[in-house]
Amino acid sequence: MRRLNQHCTDSAGRSLKSRIKDCILMTGVLVMLVIGSASTPALSQGSSSGDGFSKGGRAALQFLKIGIGARQAALGEASVASVRDANAIFWNPAGLSAVTSAEASFSYVSWIADLNYVAGAGAIRVGGVGVIGLALASLDYGDIEEALVVSSTGSNDTRTGNVVSGDDFLVVASVAREFTDRLTIGMSAKMVHESLFEYSETIFVFDVGTNYDMRYNGLRLAMSAQNFGTDVRFLEENTTGDGFDIPLMFRIGLSGDLINPSNAFMSMGGTHRLTASVEALSTNDFSERFHVGAEYWFGEVVALRGGYRFNYDEGNLSTGFGLQSRLSDVGVRFDYAYVDYEFLDSPHRFSLSVEL
Repeated sequence: MRRLNQHCTDSAGRSLKSRIKDCILMTGVLVMLVIGSASTPALSQGSSSGDGFSKGGRAALQFLKIGIGARQAALGEASVASVRDANAIFWNPAGLSAVTSAEASFSYVSWIADLNYVAGAGAIRVGGVGVIGLALASLDYGDIEEALVVSSTGSNDTRTGNVVSGDDFLVVASVAREFTDRLTIGMSAKMVHESLFEYSETIFVFDVGTNYDMRYNGLRLAMSAQNFGTDVRFLEENTTGDGFDIPLMFRIGLSGDLINPSNAFMSMGGTHRLTASVEALSTNDFSERFHVGAEYWFGEVVALRGGYRFNYDEGNLSTGFGLQSRLSDVGVRFDYAYVDYEFLDSPHRFSLSVEL
């Protein structure tokens, strides 16, 4: 057996035993994700229940589905396998394994209906542990004019003159660890808070993700399952009845280098790099969706990005760019993304990342 193990090695010199270990770990995590997804029957029912009733809009905490990070948004959100920085906390915690020292990222989204979404994420590598990350995100509803269903004076204007408000808040703690030279597993614990008018709720949910380096033309296979937790009950007296679902999301995707100086499908010198990503997304409040994206880097200074999201009513096409440089020993990157909306205001996203 020892002789067989010595001879059964791949191009990277990895033994048969090491490859079997990768497969066992990857299969175990996959089974765990599938079992967790199956535990929510609505996930397999797609966008409609058996009687044809649409499930769209039935889940609470919808802000959890807003993509954070201008780079990821510009790629059509095909990011589960391609995200390799501090923003991996919001997509796939296993992607934090790419952090070699310390990183921080700050994002701003000019969201629809004049809402503002801000987020910050940081990650640091700790010897013997892996990469630890912490993130915050906040969606501010601003001032909302209060209105009644029917005016008490019989007027068509049902506004009362009062102003109400609301907000969403998210705190995430993540850890990612390399279990083999190819396989990384990450986990996140999240505190989610939502308030509107006089109602509010705080719950805790969890994410788990994997990232597997195929060592072939930069190909990476990744999966993540997000927002495992309890139902939301905004009314204190509703302690026994059914609450509101939360957006349970299961992602699986693949990314690879089409053009790269080495280890790619094609080489065009050291100044050109082109990466493509694909991703499938399944949620408990809509049917399956599909994301594709591509990113071109020239000289590791300027990036052009584009993506498309299939099976969405709005926000299908996305574009963006990135600029990066090093100031002394600090790497700085600015990213911008534009997502085209037909009937709603098209959101603009900005991100600034710092790498030590």
